[in-house]
Amino acid sequence: MSLKDMSLERESVETYADSILVPPSSVKGAFQDRDILLAIKALSDETRIRVLRILSIAPLNVQEITEVLDMGQSRISRHLKILADAGFLTSQREGSWVYYSPKVSNDDSQDFSAKFHTLLLDFEKNLPYSEQDLVKTKDILKQRDLKRSKYFDDVAQNWESIQSDVLDPVLYRNKILDLLPEHSSRILDLGCGPGGLIPYLLMKSQEVIGIDSSEKMIKEAKSSFLNNSQVHLLTSEIETLPENLIQSADSVVASMVLHHLSNPPQAMKEIHKVLKDDGTFIIVDLKKHNQEIMRDNFADLWLGFESELLTDWLNHTGFSLESIEEVESQKYFKVLIIKAKKRGGL
Repeated sequence: MSLKDMSLERESVETYADSILVPPSSVKGAFQDRDILLAIKALSDETRIRVLRILSIAPLNVQEITEVLDMGQSRISRHLKILADAGFLTSQREGSWVYYSPKVSNDDSQDFSAKFHTLLLDFEKNLPYSEQDLVKTKDILKQRDLKRSKYFDDVAQNWESIQSDVLDPVLYRNKILDLLPEHSSRILDLGCGPGGLIPYLLMKSQEVIGIDSSEKMIKEAKSSFLNNSQVHLLTSEIETLPENLIQSADSVVASMVLHHLSNPPQAMKEIHKVLKDDGTFIIVDLKKHNQEIMRDNFADLWLGFESELLTDWLNHTGFSLESIEEVESQKYFKVLIIKAKKRGGL
């Protein structure tokens, strides 16, 4: 073991397999000298560089990180805590799981860890095990996506009634309409399913493009809009939208879709790319809840979101928040309805 590794081993570090880690910088504000030293020291270890890099691809839980790096859980947990203490990571509990991701800063120019992280990623092809870790991380995300796609393929024909049993879409579809500009040339409906929202969007736009990752959902939608030249339907992952849509949309709607996605922050980056400057982005999603049945019965990966987390993602991705509304449903859930505007280039 090198002197560098021995010095890190002597640190007073607890092992957490499943705890919420909150970096000190998140409550202290600007970095102090000690924080800068902690950040530099944290990234003096090869394993922690690898951990930070794969978490920059997508949020992962401890089990998934151990699969990518082929290391034990206690070892990974120790490295996660060191990275969190140095201001690089944050975490989000999802039922019995905890997912880790890079800490989002609204002002990276004043955040040493964010600047250090960005510099590291500028050289990601030169990082240890870069290609191997990328492939294994993408495999995990692919498995998530396959599970979701299989579920939606199976329920495509009955999705509108299934959805209504849990949460009546009428509750939020009219509110989406109210938030959209009066006249648009093109609106994208992401996670469009069988097309239940599309007739509403046509009231505000000359053209609606519905996008869904489930081929069977798109097939159902096509059967409803066969002779409608204003509607176009595409099969695509939302985290990798078609390049021909870049800067083409006046508005984008993501209605009850983010909690199904492997990588919501990446989806927001794609949405930023396809919107015109000053374009409107509407999010409708569940507020954070603890109903594990949604994961098992409805292929929800995330059990809703806190509004602060969505706001942080939006700000970091290049959006300006315009409004947030919290709507009570007749069931177990609260619904967040958010309007944001694209600020311009990232």
